[in-house]
Amino acid sequence: MNELQVSLLAIGVVVILAVLAFNRWQERKYRRQAEQRFASQHDDILLNEEAFKERVEPMLEAMPEAEVDVPAESELESDAQPVWNPPETEEDTVTETPYPEAEPAEMEAEAVPLEAAPSTIQEPVPPLMREAALEPDAATEYIATLSASDPISAHALVLVLQQLKSVGKPLRWMGQRLHRSNWEEIIQAAPSTEFVKLAACMQLADRNGPARSEELDAFCNMAQAVAANLYAVIDCPDKQAALATAADLDQFCADVDVLIGFNIISKDGSPFAGTKLRGLAESAGMKLMPDGSFHFLNDDGAQLFSLGNLESAPFSADTMKLLTTHGVTFLFDVPKAAGGVQAFKQMLLAARQFIGPLGALMVDDNRRELTDAGIDKIRQQLAAIYEKMEQRGIHPGSPRSKRLFA
Repeated sequence: MNELQVSLLAIGVVVILAVLAFNRWQERKYRRQAEQRFASQHDDILLNEEAFKERVEPMLEAMPEAEVDVPAESELESDAQPVWNPPETEEDTVTETPYPEAEPAEMEAEAVPLEAAPSTIQEPVPPLMREAALEPDAATEYIATLSASDPISAHALVLVLQQLKSVGKPLRWMGQRLHRSNWEEIIQAAPSTEFVKLAACMQLADRNGPARSEELDAFCNMAQAVAANLYAVIDCPDKQAALATAADLDQFCADVDVLIGFNIISKDGSPFAGTKLRGLAESAGMKLMPDGSFHFLNDDGAQLFSLGNLESAPFSADTMKLLTTHGVTFLFDVPKAAGGVQAFKQMLLAARQFIGPLGALMVDDNRRELTDAGIDKIRQQLAAIYEKMEQRGIHPGSPRSKRLFA
């Protein structure tokens, strides 16, 4: 072996050693970076006996009762429910209203004395009735429960639901973070929130009628598909009992689902100016909403009644200056208005504020003037409706009532 070969061999060995040293240096560099980036700031509780002895099981704090914040309705649903005009005589009674469609009852009345109308709304409305707790409602919903050995995240549930066909009746998905903890609506939870138990709740009745057998079947099939995807165990209660409850609940809703309307029209047939109507509505505490009507809201933001155009054109901030109309309509959705009879009285007081300044009459849908006697009878019959609702545990204007009469 000559000197050239020896030199080349030595150079090769040096190069190999340099590469190995460089690789070892790079490996140590990246290991230090990884340790710094992912190092835990806490002791490992499984390796720390003292910490393990002092471990306290985390508990979910009780959730405060949610303040009910009901937005103004996007549109009036006058086609979805009957309008109740006051009865014709003192002996008349409220006609049971078919549900969801019916012919309006009639009422004949004498003119309301204008001097009796106060200049401002004075009677307070009780605050919105609140449900005791946010939880699955066995009285109005069919509830399928899902339990899993591993917690289920809200995000995982949403991904599964997006792939499934929805059923006809309104649904709510509730969850418990820990066993026996408070329920919460999963749609309002953060995506990373995990639940150990889920409740799929289908409403048993709404303004379209009671839940049908095929709707219950479709709901159970959907809930079972969710359970299969999330590796959960599902429990669906008896369907026949649920159908009987749905029929009974629907009959109750038919008995109390009433919409009362008062029309304000000109005595001489001359039109009302939009600017004057807006001034009167706002002085009565009403606000113009995007649905084209003025709404009166209580302190909780819940709608008590609304004021719309008797003609087809909706009200809007842009058109009120040029708009004219031959009448306006006050509407009172009986089961959805918080405050009961007091809320009705408040609408009556607001309606009376329009009569004098506009030189107007307050009439029913048949353009018959409303009387004190007829209005008193409405109050009495409203009291009977609200008593029936209270006995059923469905308070007017409560979240439960708003779900049923949406």
